[in-house]
Amino acid sequence: MPRSLSRRSLLAAALCQAPPDGFVAKGRWEATASGFRFGGTWQALGSSDPQECGGLWTLIRQPGGVVLEGTWNARKRRGAWEGGWTARSLGGARHSGTWKAAADLPADAPLLELFESALRKSVAGTWADSARRSGAWTLWKE
Repeated sequence: MPRSLSRRSLLAAALCQAPPDGFVAKGRWEATASGFRFGGTWQALGSSDPQECGGLWTLIRQPGGVVLEGTWNARKRRGAWEGGWTARSLGGARHSGTWKAAADLPADAPLLELFESALRKSVAGTWADSARRSGAWTLWKE
């Protein structure tokens, strides 16, 4: 791998999206599962299809640093936004799952509007992983 490519650049390239300087939204998120709360950061990238989006995310241990980092993608379907996510822990373990959000946005609103609306108020949804764990999440824009 050329030294000039950062991990973030590689993740963005893997998503076939704009380069890192093309990020259009970023913020923080929090989720729950089995009585536990956890959270981290998210970044959303634009796409040539207004009904699709993808980006990067991290899970941060408090206090401390990044525990997981990964990518996510989504597509608008049947009045909701649905997608998938993958991540790797610092130890190399791989995790994956799905997420869903419903938002009070016009039917023709592009997916990025979901993230832009987080500037006005938090956006919430549900998540599940391949180990059959699930919970709720909330995100807001920085």
